[in-house]
Amino acid sequence: MTKKSLILISFLFLLAGCSLDDESQVDFTLELVPVMDADLPDTLYFGNEYRFQITYNRPTTCHYFEGYDYTKTKNERIIGVVNSVINEPPCDSLTDDLRIENLNFVVERDDFYIFKFWQGEDDEGAPIYLTKEVPVKIE
Repeated sequence: MTKKSLILISFLFLLAGCSLDDESQVDFTLELVPVMDADLPDTLYFGNEYRFQITYNRPTTCHYFEGYDYTKTKNERIIGVVNSVINEPPCDSLTDDLRIENLNFVVERDDFYIFKFWQGEDDEGAPIYLTKEVPVKIE
């Protein structure tokens, strides 16, 4: 066999092994889960970096921490915990599966911050927040 024939056959085997319809992809959705607690210092110092511990309750065995939904305006930070939810049952309900994740935060203001951690919605669909106001000092 010639070198070109070997390359062609290798290429054909490679193409046959690849599928454009990747059935191994996991079907999932993203979902906000309520924050139970946020451990923040009483005072922040301008220019410093902090690692806040955020506690949330994992609702089912199909929920996995994905990251944060983070909205930033002047002094206000609105933060929600985002979980990926695998859409392949069976999923067992969990009652007290508290999880702690870190949120890195750099202090860029020299006055104060209002942190609002999403805790769900009220009966009318309005968001409920765990709100913490933290002053900033300059060292």
